[in-house]
Amino acid sequence: MAAAVDLVALDRLLTDQSYVSGANATQQDFAQWAAIKTCPEKQLHVARWWQHLAALKKMFPLKKWPAAEVEKKDGASRKEGGKCKDEANLENRLVNAVQGGVVTRFPPEPSGYLHIGHAKAALLNATYAEVYGGKVLLRFDDTNPSKEKMEYQEAILADMKLLGINHEPVTFSSDCIDELEKDMEKMLRNGFSYVDDTPAAQMKEERDAGIESKCRNQPLEENLRRWKEMLAGSEQGLTYACRAKIDMQCPNKCMRDPVFYRCKVDEPHHRHGFKYKAYPTYDFCCAIIDSRTGVTHALRSLEYSDRKAMYNWVLEVTGCKHVEISEFSRMNFDYTVLSKRKLTKLVDTGAVTGWDDPRMPTVRGVLRRGLTVEALKEFVMTQGASRNTNSMSWDKIWAINKQMIDPVIPRYCAIAEDQFVEFTLSDGPASPTVQKENLHPKFPEMGTKDMYLAKKVYVRQVDCQVLAPGEEITLMHWGNCFVEKINKKGDTVTSLEGRLHLEGSPKTTKYKLNWLAVMDGLIDVTLRELGFLFTKPTFVDEEDPLDYVNPKSQTDTKAKGEPAMLNLKKGDRLQVERAGYYIVDSVKPMILIEIPDGKEKKISGESRDDAWKGKEKEAKPAKEEKGGKAAEKENGAKGAAKEKGAKAAPAKAAGDRPLDDVSRVDIQVGKITKVWPHPDADKLWCEEIDIGRAQPLMVCSGLREHFTQEQMQDRMVVLIANMKPVKMRGVESQGMVLCSTGPSGVELLAPPAGSKPGERVFFEGYDGEPDEVLNTKTGKAPLEVIKPELKTNGTCEAMFKGAKFMTGAGIVRTASNKDSPIG
Repeated sequence: MAAAVDLVALDRLLTDQSYVSGANATQQDFAQWAAIKTCPEKQLHVARWWQHLAALKKMFPLKKWPAAEVEKKDGASRKEGGKCKDEANLENRLVNAVQGGVVTRFPPEPSGYLHIGHAKAALLNATYAEVYGGKVLLRFDDTNPSKEKMEYQEAILADMKLLGINHEPVTFSSDCIDELEKDMEKMLRNGFSYVDDTPAAQMKEERDAGIESKCRNQPLEENLRRWKEMLAGSEQGLTYACRAKIDMQCPNKCMRDPVFYRCKVDEPHHRHGFKYKAYPTYDFCCAIIDSRTGVTHALRSLEYSDRKAMYNWVLEVTGCKHVEISEFSRMNFDYTVLSKRKLTKLVDTGAVTGWDDPRMPTVRGVLRRGLTVEALKEFVMTQGASRNTNSMSWDKIWAINKQMIDPVIPRYCAIAEDQFVEFTLSDGPASPTVQKENLHPKFPEMGTKDMYLAKKVYVRQVDCQVLAPGEEITLMHWGNCFVEKINKKGDTVTSLEGRLHLEGSPKTTKYKLNWLAVMDGLIDVTLRELGFLFTKPTFVDEEDPLDYVNPKSQTDTKAKGEPAMLNLKKGDRLQVERAGYYIVDSVKPMILIEIPDGKEKKISGESRDDAWKGKEKEAKPAKEEKGGKAAEKENGAKGAAKEKGAKAAPAKAAGDRPLDDVSRVDIQVGKITKVWPHPDADKLWCEEIDIGRAQPLMVCSGLREHFTQEQMQDRMVVLIANMKPVKMRGVESQGMVLCSTGPSGVELLAPPAGSKPGERVFFEGYDGEPDEVLNTKTGKAPLEVIKPELKTNGTCEAMFKGAKFMTGAGIVRTASNKDSPIG
């Protein structure tokens, strides 16, 4: 029998960390989670942790979580199974790392605000230093005065503080220029560099062609004369650049005599003014300063991979101590640019309001939009030091954020003004009466708010559309009432009349309605929903993102909020019941920015059918539960039709479940291990597909006209694995490989990297077991009902009725087919 968990002690532990073992979920977390059994009501941090683990279990049902860590005598943190911590969480241990002796560095250029990619680099450097008991340096790479500003420097320092990174005292590359000038002169004297007057465009052409500069072998005296002209910033010196003499025939073109020093006299340095006329390039100074400041491990993104040889060459020819390089992938997101040059252009052209615009991928932008630092850290740690580069959806980071904020933010009510319908309660209080109501239904410790009851209340037009005269409903947080009369003008409900029935039970009503007292003192609120900043998910080099700026990336809805919202402060997070999660962007006027919850976001900013505008899909305030009972759920779905948080109903037999329950279809990840032409059908491939069973699944697919045998062999695919076997020209086929058909032709559905053969694809809101074999009889076949709803969305993600195809590694996609049927 498992030992009881001390909830008070666990709550204290989770006050300062995400999981029992630290920064990452382990088997120890899930063991304690299982022992607790139900989400506690009094311990806020335990509740947040418990709900988050419950979501992880559902999202990654097949994942094998790492063992907890134990301390070994050498001080290194290792797992019970013998693996080092970094092998699970940061992919690989640092090469030649010594416990207590690791020094990493984060060297930002003060030419813009930190974005989420910089945050990954900063957090990885800090985490590695912490894991090894070392330290992380913060050094500004400030040797390009034409781009750098004090504003950016101060912003980066503030952002590092926001991220909670404890670093050593700040240093500056520009403070090392005197020493770097000596290093360059020494390289000139030793024949490792030369001063070139080749024009930039010609130099680029010669480097591409492997042609040596006419200045490459000029006398030392001429190089030193030109070097002095550069340091003086003379008119002649401005035509020169100091280049390394490496190898003009090297296949790695970065090694073809790169520029290491250039003149900059047109703009003052933001710290040194016009003191220096020539500045070192990053490629030259970074390696030297890393070594001389004691950096043991330089963590760099893969975009610098070709420059690794150059980094080591600089260390060698200058006699500097070796520094280990560890590489990780860049962080790329759909509908997002992370180039500082392009982000600067967005700001300068007014496409956004500034670097902290909540649509921007800057640290300030995402925090202003409601992302918590804790969620950002957890997301970065789930990426770790992986070298896999791909373009990710924002969904995962916002889903992590939602799991963290949902248990600890207050609930309020606000209703769009164009949705107001006046509901007169004949026996309601003659004048507004106040009563206390918990800010969070599950955690009374959060405090209370004043809720006003009145004879007349506002309810939503969309809610009124589904009501019938004589129906008993529940006014959330108040009690039951009867709708006695519904007044209409055409299809629009103009008013309701009814009476209270407070002794009635909310469990007996079908619909639960939000409401506001008709009274003075309601708060004017703007509910602001943000979409993607661009209409295109990715860009090629020659494309200008400004040509694809989304003109509908911001949608404002005027609403009224309850008087208690007057207590909100800028930066507060809250849940507007049945509208979503929000952060207070401004108090006067009250502007609330919607915090994404990890669900699909459309280009326009609409993540679901617009309940404020009365669309039918979200019109139903609640679904009737079995037996006509519906528990009151208050976790913020935009329509209570999605009552997230409700306990799952007992699994039904296949015959009792709706035909459109997609969980009846066993959709799995598979790997094609063998493929050959069908002996009697020119359009069919025969495939053996590994789905994690003892024997592979045999499938015949009509893909021979679309994919070659080489393209099919060893391909990871998504398939239906519980189809009734059928003979296809004499060969039995036991499943169906899923594809999309669209403007780009036929494309196979692609499971995300990290998916395993046999892993089941799941959909949010559908968690039943698959049918043993799918019925194929007309009127009883789930697939004939489900198949028309299988399609890709505008970002090539595979969907069923708005729910994404998910594996434990992420979202299933197609390469380029948008809004296309799947079959």
